Amino acid sequence: VACHGLSIAELMFQLSSADSSQRTEAREGLLLLGATAVPSLIEATTSDSALLRWEAVNLLGSLGDLRATDAVLLVAMSDPDVHARWRSNWAITNLDDGSVVPRLVEGLAEDDPTIAWNCAVTLSLFGGLDAVPALHVGLTATDWRQWEAVNALGRVWSDETVILLLPVLKEGSENVRKEAALSLGRIGGTEALVALLSALQGDPSAEVRWRAAMMIGSIGDPSAIPRLQDARPGETDPFVIDHIDKAIERLSRDSYSS
Repeated sequence: VACHGLSIAELMFQLSSADSSQRTEAREGLLLLGATAVPSLIEATTSDSALLRWEAVNLLGSLGDLRATDAVLLVAMSDPDVHARWRSNWAITNLDDGSVVPRLVEGLAEDDPTIAWNCAVTLSLFGGLDAVPALHVGLTATDWRQWEAVNALGRVWSDETVILLLPVLKEGSENVRKEAALSLGRIGGTEALVALLSALQGDPSAEVRWRAAMMIGSIGDPSAIPRLQDARPGETDPFVIDHIDKAIERLSRDSYSS
């Protein structure tokens, strides 16, 4: 079978090219081939090339062929390359044949702590509350897992999650604090609101402050308006000011409509 004059084998070879335009052409050709390309893409999920594994799970997620469920789930659970694994997390949400969540829950008890952790992160994409205890532990990690935990806890959480996120918002790296602001905004509640208002007025990073302002608006508590107004005169970053104004406008509108 060929597409654009190239065989599947040729398109797969092109998919691993260092030339991004060649990879784009290969993606287009393999998508056009559809189901015919799936077996070769499944095989590529075990390639020694992390780039090819990323490309393969990306295409398999787009094609949505359930024959790929096992292969993509294996990448999500155990791939050593974080980029391939994150892309497989997206892809597996398009390939759920009903077995994915039970297998991820089972994987939480794996003896291999890396697999158990990856299962918790992936399970959060399906709203699996079984992942929460592991994600709480991940908040104390000193590597990329802390960011993953903060990100995942914006999708699944328990009553104690906000309390555990508060020190992360204050003391984490900039990337972690940015994500913590978003997750606290998604969780909502009084404690999250107070923490976000504090970050808006005290965090040294404008990237954190504008996210805090945006999520204050999304929580929807009009009592935050005076604090937003207090924060505005001392803010120097135009993008943060814009998000403060948007939050005030949104909360004022919500207050008026209620």
